[in-house]
Parts: sequence; C-alpha cells; structure tokens
Amino acid sequence: MTNSMIPYSFVPGTKAKAGEVNANFIALADIIEQNKTSAAGDINEIYEELETKADKTELINEFTVSEADTDLNDYKTKGTYIFTALYTPVNIPKGTSGTLIVTGTEDSLIKQIWFSSGDNPEIFTRDYTATSWGAWNSLCGKLHKANYGYLKLSNGILIQWGSHWGSAVTYPVAFTAVACPVLMKQGYSTSAERSDGGFSGQTLTGFNYGSGGAFTDMNWIAIGF
Repeated sequence: MTNSMIPYSFVPGTKAKAGEVNANFIALADIIEQNKTSAAGDINEIYEELETKADKTELINEFTVSEADTDLNDYKTKGTYIFTALYTPVNIPKGTSGTLIVTGTEDSLIKQIWFSSGDNPEIFTRDYTATSWGAWNSLCGKLHKANYGYLKLSNGILIQWGSHWGSAVTYPVAFTAVACPVLMKQGYSTSAERSDGGFSGQTLTGFNYGSGGAFTDMNWIAIGF
C-alpha cells in the first residue's frame, strides 16, 4: 500500500528497488524540511507578537531596583518594584526603603501604592492624572500637631486634642457633623463645694468650660467627623 506522503511501500521479504528506496528517503527529507520551516514560522510569529507590546506590561511581575536616585515620579508602568535602603528613590513618601506597586494606564489614571519598611510602616497612595502626580496620602490618616493637634483618618473620623488654660477652646479644624469632647482639668480643691467643673456649651467648632473649683489648666480630646 502506498502512503500519501511516501511514494513507495514494500512487502516484507521482497527485494526493494534502489530507485524506490531513494525516492522514499527524498520524500522523508522534504517532509522534515517542511515541518522545520513551519515551526520556525510559528516561533517568528510569537516574537513579532511580543515586539508589538511596546510597554511589555504583561511581562512585568516583580523587579528589584538597583540604581541610586531613581525618581518614583517616573514609574508609570504596571508592576511591583522593590527598593532597598541602598537605593532610596526620590519622591519617597516615608522612610528609605519599601515596595512600590503601579497599576492603571496613562490614558485614564495611574495609581501608585507605596508600602514603607521599618518599625512603624505605613501605606501611601497617589494618582497620576492629566500630566502630574497628586500628593501622597497615608491610609493611616494625616497627622497635624503643635500645641493643638488633629488626625484625619481615611474613614472620615477626626481626632483632635490640645492643652488650654482658658474657658473657651476652638478646635483646630471644625467638625462637620458630630463632635464629642472629653477633658481633664488641672488643679483641685479640698473644698467640696468648689470642686465642680464641666462644659458650659459646645458646638462643632469648640466648647466652653466652667469650673467652680481650683483650675489652672486642662487637657482635652475630641472625636467626631
């Protein structure tokens, strides 16, 4: 029986003609060459497809940065980038080392997420829109402190505190809906009738305190949103 690709077949025990044997070898060589060419074409198509992906975003998984003074503003390609203290980047939100995750596209919005390293790590985020980066925002909130201080948490809760010697306190930042102040006055009197003290009025912007006893100072804290 003759194979469609091999021109001659042989019956076992019979003597094959030299020309037929040579023709079969030539046919097999042609088949091998055709398959090799086809495989090479498939490989070339794969390479061409990869080359069309100019930003190679699908290929980036994790990359450890080993260059000094790299700028986080330049990281707009999707991926995970690890920075050690030996190669602290520019525009880092906190610390000297950490991990940067970049997601999104420049056509719409790019987001950076920074996981700082160290004993008191924080997570920061910022967005790239239009042509510039926004400010870094900590997921732990924004802390402002002086004689008075306040902490804005990402869930909207506002915590404020301070120390005051007068009867009227104005919050560093006005609450928008609810304010719950708590205070501890400094000073005391052994006279029971002069030991009273408390709020005489409160609003979203502050409170007033009145004392019938010894009063030198007070520490206060207010929680709300």
